[in-house]
Amino acid sequence: MIRILIADDYTIIRKGVRQILSQAYPNLEIEEIEEGEEWGVKLKDSPWDMIISDLPKPDKGGWEALQQIRQDYPDLPVLILSLYKEQHHYEALESGAAGYIGKDAAPDELIWAVGQILAGKKNLSVKSKDN
Repeated sequence: MIRILIADDYTIIRKGVRQILSQAYPNLEIEEIEEGEEWGVKLKDSPWDMIISDLPKPDKGGWEALQQIRQDYPDLPVLILSLYKEQHHYEALESGAAGYIGKDAAPDELIWAVGQILAGKKNLSVKSKDN
């Protein structure tokens, strides 16, 4: 069983990612939270194989939150799913993200990125079709 936590402010994004990944990975268990909810409680509740999160926002702890997750859960990969494309790519990777993908990416790109990260690949760079 693969367990993924999706964190994004927008319900439609969370539901879309859930649908795409559920079709690609039948043995997937997904839970959703809004970005900014208490990460610590959710992460302590049960073990996760991956987090897929919107780009951390400065007013909600931003990169520090990602770095704290990396410190507390060093083996837990985080895939950043962002509107900002390559603009914050390097900052995300330097802050400990395992990967970074644009929200305008094709479903196959998301599936590929998740597969690569679950296989242990680090510092994955997935460019959107516009880059």
